[in-house]
Amino acid sequence: MIFGYARVSTKDQNLERQLSVLNSVCDKVITEKASGKSTSERPELQGLISHLREGDTLIVKSIDRLARNTKDLLELVDKMIERGVTVKFLDNSMSFDNTPSSRLILTMMGAVAEFERGIIASRRDEGIAIAKEAGKYKGKQKNHALHAKVINMLRTEKYSPDEIAKLCDCGRATVFRVKKDMLSSE
Repeated sequence: MIFGYARVSTKDQNLERQLSVLNSVCDKVITEKASGKSTSERPELQGLISHLREGDTLIVKSIDRLARNTKDLLELVDKMIERGVTVKFLDNSMSFDNTPSSRLILTMMGAVAEFERGIIASRRDEGIAIAKEAGKYKGKQKNHALHAKVINMLRTEKYSPDEIAKLCDCGRATVFRVKKDMLSSE
């Protein structure tokens, strides 16, 4: 079976650029809206990896969509190759196996993706520092409607934090933060 994996970093970003290509070549496409910083914090990717079997193919539009950390990238690809899964990246028209040349190219491309992520973070931090100096940066603002919805669901005691996060389209950390704030204000 041919699986596709598409990822963007935030819920506001659009997957269409990746899906337009993957849907035409894959039997099933798994999508995720999560940072590429760590592969262990991406439940859809972890579920997909556990589902892959010998003879399957995993297609990803570009290496940075799978991982932006060289170590994670190499571990993921190694794990899949060991299980007999073919890994392909469309942007580079490349498939990876365990040959020395394939491993060298994958390592170099992974390092570039990791470097790019570092540059993005550095620029963001620079911009925040400048905005703070100018008094224009207020930090991440609370979504009052979301917080009210989470509080209402917490008060009903019908839902687990995981269920609330899913129903409210937010992270578990948000649910626990709202719960902590709610308990400290009561």
